[in-house]
Amino acid sequence: MTDVIMLAAAGLSLGAMYALVALGFSVIYRASRVFNFAHGELLGIGAFSMTSLLAAGLPWPAALAVAMTLAGLIAAGVERAVVRPMIGRPVFVTIILTLFVALLLRALMIVIWGVQPRAIESPFGEAELAVSGDAAISYQTLAQIGVAVLAMAAFFALLKYSRLGIGMRATSTDQEVAQALGIPVGRVLGATWFLAGMLAGLAGVFAAMKHAMFGHESTLIIAFRAFPAVIVGGLTSPVGTVIAGFLLGLLEIFAPVYLGPHLGGFGHNLQNVFPYVIMILFLMVRPYGLLGQRDVERL
Repeated sequence: MTDVIMLAAAGLSLGAMYALVALGFSVIYRASRVFNFAHGELLGIGAFSMTSLLAAGLPWPAALAVAMTLAGLIAAGVERAVVRPMIGRPVFVTIILTLFVALLLRALMIVIWGVQPRAIESPFGEAELAVSGDAAISYQTLAQIGVAVLAMAAFFALLKYSRLGIGMRATSTDQEVAQALGIPVGRVLGATWFLAGMLAGLAGVFAAMKHAMFGHESTLIIAFRAFPAVIVGGLTSPVGTVIAGFLLGLLEIFAPVYLGPHLGGFGHNLQNVFPYVIMILFLMVRPYGLLGQRDVERL
């Protein structure tokens, strides 16, 4: 029971990071019909700027807010400078441009922060919460789960109850109709990318705290590992991607412990491939994901 509690906490913490990244992917795709390949670099901007802000003496909450805002502003800038002028062009052209933006942002991060990995100190130190018996969960893990859940709850509340959220939902359904109804589609798209960038910046900070040292390669790896959550949850379903992110985080932690020993040599590094096995199964059986919508064409 002790092991299950600790593994579940680790899985939820990992899943929270995946859910934040996958939610950003899904929100941008729904709004712009573009898969943003520069999303991983936004994680790096959040993480590396956080290290600089803490080194400059900013309090932890203020540094986190500034790092998230910076990642959001850069995401909104990419939408305004690169994606919006491509409206009406083939989608693959915009996707290729996001690959170019990813390389540009990575080069910019190397120029500003160098190539050496960095670390973010936890504000809680090594403090732990005793749960049951010998089970203890670090306050850092609990804080990551709590902050991620609050951030995603705030996003969904904004999406459902605010005027901006109504505009985002209308724009994701049909941009031309939304514009005809007087919705400022350009501003809505910019706000959508900004919010997705903020979520990515938060995920980047979590990733840097989870790894002892955080380097430029880590951003690409984390974004790539969160990708199955996008497919499993449904590319057009933000709620589905969040659920899938948490589920895949739990599976990635539990699978090597309880399934790996029964697979012999195939069980080594099972956590690295298991999410992709689940993704392939979903693509074969339910390609539109858990809560994604099937595309229907009326003839």
